[in-house]
Amino acid sequence: MFATPTVRTFVPESWSTVKKFQHFYAGTHTFDSTTTRALNGVSSHLNKAVTLYNLAEKLSPNLEIDNNELKNKGYTSAINTSEFTAVTEEIFTELYSSIDCTRKVIVKIYSKTRGLKDSTSGLFQRIRDDKLGTDFPEQLKIEFKTAKWQPELKAIRDELTHTDIGHCSIDRETKIIGYSHHGISFQGRPLHYPNILEKLKTLITEVNNFLSKVFDFLNSQLNHYETTVLCGLLSGKGLARKITLEREFTFHSGTCISHVWFDNEDSERCPFAQNCGAYNRALNQLPEHDR
Repeated sequence: MFATPTVRTFVPESWSTVKKFQHFYAGTHTFDSTTTRALNGVSSHLNKAVTLYNLAEKLSPNLEIDNNELKNKGYTSAINTSEFTAVTEEIFTELYSSIDCTRKVIVKIYSKTRGLKDSTSGLFQRIRDDKLGTDFPEQLKIEFKTAKWQPELKAIRDELTHTDIGHCSIDRETKIIGYSHHGISFQGRPLHYPNILEKLKTLITEVNNFLSKVFDFLNSQLNHYETTVLCGLLSGKGLARKITLEREFTFHSGTCISHVWFDNEDSERCPFAQNCGAYNRALNQLPEHDR
């Protein structure tokens, strides 16, 4: 019989602005299942892009295997190069999917805005052309207008959806991997990136910054709202606390609600209680004879 481990799941220091919005939007907005899935997809697609990028870094040395096969045999199946290329191309599509999901959330929230387009490219273009109603937030317009990477990312995503994979090659001396796709043109030239990993790293950073600023604004528009979050698991039972929307969260935020059973039942006590601000806050709210 194995003991059930204690697992801490409340780590608000790592929450993104998207994660914070997921916890607190219900006090202000009512989303249907489609919009809820889109909201979940914002961070899911971005996280998948980051995971694929890390995988691409691990696969990158394997391009030398293909180079050596070509050098020794005069030909190569290029299987390692193809695998690396397929992974890197999927990063483009995942990043744009994250933006697509963000657009769905914004369109739901500001559905009454005049001229709002329920398409990602349409929304970007309407904002750039100043063709939205005045009730659309100026701060969001700024974030969309300054997203200079969006047209390029859209063009690549659109083409990759319908074409075969491109081609990558590794420089024998610098070990830098270039990417090209002659079936895709951007600004009148065949697509070529001399350093594909650096390009993708930059795009991931730019998309992440865009999402952070957009959802930081959306969080600033939310009503005061209290919700319950899971702190962790203790002997198979859930530990939970009540929290309200704050600018910054720490491990000590909120008020413990699980003390009513782990302090009074014949069971294991929360190992974090002694140094937990949420637990101490709950105790201070109890009548003195119950502390």
